[in-house]
Amino acid sequence: MLTAVVKALRPKQWIKNLLVLAAPAAAGVLTQNMPHLVLGVIGFVCASSFGYLINDWVDRQYDAKHPKKKTRPFASKKLGVPHLISLLAVLTALIVYVCWLLPIHFTYVVCVYLAVTLSYSLYLKSLPVTEMVWLALGFLLRAIAGSAIIQKSPTGWFLVAVFFGAIYVVTAKRIAEIRSEHEGSTRSVLRNYSLPFLNVVFTVSIAVTLLTYALWVFAVHANSAIAQLTIVPFSLSVLLYAYHAETDDAEAPEDLLFKDPVLLLSIAFTVFPLLWVFKR
Repeated sequence: MLTAVVKALRPKQWIKNLLVLAAPAAAGVLTQNMPHLVLGVIGFVCASSFGYLINDWVDRQYDAKHPKKKTRPFASKKLGVPHLISLLAVLTALIVYVCWLLPIHFTYVVCVYLAVTLSYSLYLKSLPVTEMVWLALGFLLRAIAGSAIIQKSPTGWFLVAVFFGAIYVVTAKRIAEIRSEHEGSTRSVLRNYSLPFLNVVFTVSIAVTLLTYALWVFAVHANSAIAQLTIVPFSLSVLLYAYHAETDDAEAPEDLLFKDPVLLLSIAFTVFPLLWVFKR
């Protein structure tokens, strides 16, 4: 039972909530606000798990026909309505408690995130293109939540880079799903996509992500060669992920991220120099 409960909360997906730290890190105030930021990450872990529970409950009958998703707790009937209600109640209590401890603007962002997640699970997941934008919006709201915690507005270039970076990841996932699509697929919206269309979106999102990151670096760190040099490892990270998405299974981005040590190193060589520059 405990294993089923943990699986229903999807802990492998929690890494996405580290985006809450992105804006504070970009603003150079990560270490000064760490206790509140950790709370913010926990709040979004609870909020994202809340959304996963609703989504898996709505899709349970379709997931039961999927070769991989049929093992999900609700699809396999290891968990039922009483467990769903109990888990949602606990997560709601934790979300409310975290929001009470953090600035009111963080609460606003969490509420918008929950509205986006629930509208996606209940209806918008069936609308082509809209569903991709809605998923990317979830990533963007995580980044905005970090800004709400430190009460400092992020730059426009930063927000655009995060949003199109999310579009890029979501598109890679859709491409992989189409390539492995089979009878009984739970994602009916895939029938509305063609690979040429998704490849165009994929290419555009990569280009915009790289361009806006470079613009953000030159806008914020106009006098720092070290910060500007992070454009190189950042570009390597983006292109390596695109390579793996093309040649490997991109249906699970959280798994793909840890398959290549060079990818992890390129991310590290992007993040840590920026933190060092801000400390100076």
